[in-house]
Amino acid sequence: MGLDFDGLVGSPILPTVFPLGVESLAGYMRVLAEERFAALEILCRPLEKGFAVINELNGRPERKLIALGMGTIKTESMAIEAVKLRPDFMVSPAFSRKVLRVAVQAGIPYIPAVRTFQDVQDVLEAFEEENVELKILKLCPVEGLTVKYVNMLGGCYPGIVFCPTGEVTEENYAYWRSSKFIGPGMGSNFVPEELIVNGEWDRVRECLRKFEERKDGKE
Repeated sequence: MGLDFDGLVGSPILPTVFPLGVESLAGYMRVLAEERFAALEILCRPLEKGFAVINELNGRPERKLIALGMGTIKTESMAIEAVKLRPDFMVSPAFSRKVLRVAVQAGIPYIPAVRTFQDVQDVLEAFEEENVELKILKLCPVEGLTVKYVNMLGGCYPGIVFCPTGEVTEENYAYWRSSKFIGPGMGSNFVPEELIVNGEWDRVRECLRKFEERKDGKE
């Protein structure tokens, strides 16, 4: 599938999900694709189950419908095993130069989490050393941060899109999207897990469409 950066930035949210049953995840991927969402991140927690689920999804036709990311990749050894499954992108809860190096060598986009100006500076310098353009970062946790703060980040580091996660909810989603520097919110709380497990796809669509309606920062 590959990661379409413009499609991802244009999506209302980048949903994350724990490694549920393969049939449930395949159905969720179909719905996301039909609703024109660009990507889904599977959180590899627990690690073995996450890897096993993604390995099985790789053999499903739904795998070609939407970009699939692997989350919570924290160490070099995890990254080495992850790239064998050829995800469309990898996500970390914090920045790791070792994970970046593995991702670059494999040709897989890497989205680490940052929170401070120093975090962004460190990631930017590391990406430059690897001759990779830095386009998108996970902003985590956003608890205690403000849109004004993100605007200052964006002013200093133009060209980078910040994807907030941690405390983004349906209630404060429009607030976060009011900044031009903020991209799709990331999180597993946008669509209740039980709806995915039970295959309640009409209700899943309702949840997704609420964010589509508010992605321009409007209540």
